[in-house]
Amino acid sequence: MTTRLRFSSEAKESLKRLKTASPSVHAQVQKALGYLETNPRHPSLKTHRYASLSGPNKEQVFEAYAQNNTPGAYRVFFWYGPDEVDDKKKRVPVISILAITPHP
Repeated sequence: MTTRLRFSSEAKESLKRLKTASPSVHAQVQKALGYLETNPRHPSLKTHRYASLSGPNKEQVFEAYAQNNTPGAYRVFFWYGPDEVDDKKKRVPVISILAITPHP
């Protein structure tokens, strides 16, 4: 089942900036977002809980790798939910993207 991605305004702006500033990094982030949509546990994402952040309603925040072994490697921070209901009254899982940022 495919998951729907919902972006915060900060995440949208980061993705937009990356598209013009660094097309190769933008492509890597897009690939990571594609994996999040289809399989959030994809091995290359190295998804894990990020304990020092929480969502607006105390959701657990997770970190996924868009890059690895690169100085300032980009990460995607997200939480699961809230899910939506489609026209056929079926539950659609949602991943809310909090931020797309280089690793400190």
